[in-house]
Amino acid sequence: MSERLLTTLATAVAQLITAIDLTSDDEVDPDLATTWFEDLADTLDRLPAADRLRLAGLFTAAAEQETRPDVRASMARLPEDLGLEDESGDL
Repeated sequence: MSERLLTTLATAVAQLITAIDLTSDDEVDPDLATTWFEDLADTLDRLPAADRLRLAGLFTAAAEQETRPDVRASMARLPEDLGLEDESGDL
């Protein structure tokens, strides 16, 4: 996979997660969103530690490019919120 494709996919995922996160409870059921995020975190936890850390870095880089402060802040929390920087999940 090319670096450009990897970066683009990570940015798109970060933007999608952030859009859901910043959506009002009237627009997206909070229980449903929680289920989506828990499922995503579980799937990402299956990656080797090095890949999780790489994805965390890509999410951080995407956040740094974001110009909207609320979106930037939400994106910057993704590595922690999804447990990507926790090396204990390595299978």
